[in-house]
Amino acid sequence: MAASSVPDTNVLLHLFRFMPKQRKEVIAAFESFGKRLWLPHQVAKEFQDGWRSADSENRRLYAKLKEDLAEKRREIENLIKGSSRFDPWPKGSPMLQVAGFFESLSAEVDSATAKLPDANAVFDAVTGLFDGKVSEQPKKTDLEARRKEADRRKQDKVPPGYRDKRPGDYLIWAELKEKAKTAKLPVLFITADVKEDWWLRHGGKTVGPRPELRDEFSAETGQMFYAYEADRFLSLVAERNKNLVSDDTVLEMKRIQNRRLVAASSLRIRSKLRELLEDIVLKEGASQEGLLAYAANIAVVLDLIEPTIVARAAGKETGDDPEALKKHADDLKSDALNDVIYFDDSEVGAHNVAMFDKLIDLLRDTEYRNELEHILNRLAATRELRERIEETRQTLDKQQPGAP
Repeated sequence: MAASSVPDTNVLLHLFRFMPKQRKEVIAAFESFGKRLWLPHQVAKEFQDGWRSADSENRRLYAKLKEDLAEKRREIENLIKGSSRFDPWPKGSPMLQVAGFFESLSAEVDSATAKLPDANAVFDAVTGLFDGKVSEQPKKTDLEARRKEADRRKQDKVPPGYRDKRPGDYLIWAELKEKAKTAKLPVLFITADVKEDWWLRHGGKTVGPRPELRDEFSAETGQMFYAYEADRFLSLVAERNKNLVSDDTVLEMKRIQNRRLVAASSLRIRSKLRELLEDIVLKEGASQEGLLAYAANIAVVLDLIEPTIVARAAGKETGDDPEALKKHADDLKSDALNDVIYFDDSEVGAHNVAMFDKLIDLLRDTEYRNELEHILNRLAATRELRERIEETRQTLDKQQPGAP
């Protein structure tokens, strides 16, 4: 297909997350497009602004893994030391090999960290790949007009970019259309962005670019717009030339995309739960941890009801009674209203109940429930910090001249 081939910023930043062999293959895949390879000015700018962060993120993740392993080692060693066994563990027991096991894991992390790519070398490889293939910076007036259009489209939820806080996606989109007009060629856009403002999905699968994008592109440029997720792009290149891109590289790109998608999803979920918690007015002395505990328990009980009904309809005996489960859920909600949530006949009370019901519904989703531990840990850490600050303040007050 004769088309201008254009990688998104996220694909280029992924190069800092590959090992040397795989990174070389991804670069070779782009090089295979020769003169048709092109980079919007906005992508070049975002890459320039973000490449150091992409590199430091890798190193931070490995450092965090090493810290977590050390913490788990302390937990397990303390658990073993605190056990009720009085006689020593026999020689060769796995109980005596915990330190060596975790030291080997830590050494493995150090080895992986040492193999991380030299960020400057990756940067040079990317800039060399696109030497002479980057569009000129848009005129100030054009850029201002595009930013205004991005704001309008975001308000009206017109793709692409309405899911982002910044206008970068639309600025790239505007440059893609301009390139299609001047080069009189279709555009093939390669991205690791999986949000709904780029893709049409059906049954959990990506069908292709949003129809609105194709229609707009064709109407304004007279050319076709194609888009591939990064792993799909590499897979197609591999089909044409197995020696250029290996299956391992395709799988690694997919793994990186999925890992970052899960991380982004976790942040979104935690943010949504925190917003709900902060939106509910609690009774004096109540805690957000208590609110979460009630909501989670109710969610668990409600999730038991339908399977119990289905099992009984099939003639299977269950230890749970659906009506008893419903009553238990209602009792828990009543306890929450009495113990934790500020509730009366005012609008605040009605709002609290509605938000509490929403919190329960969210926690019936496995993804949300899986984030509970992270939220609770954060709340506990915040509370502990506040308590220490208060203790310090009281100590300082007592040390002031004239204090009793």
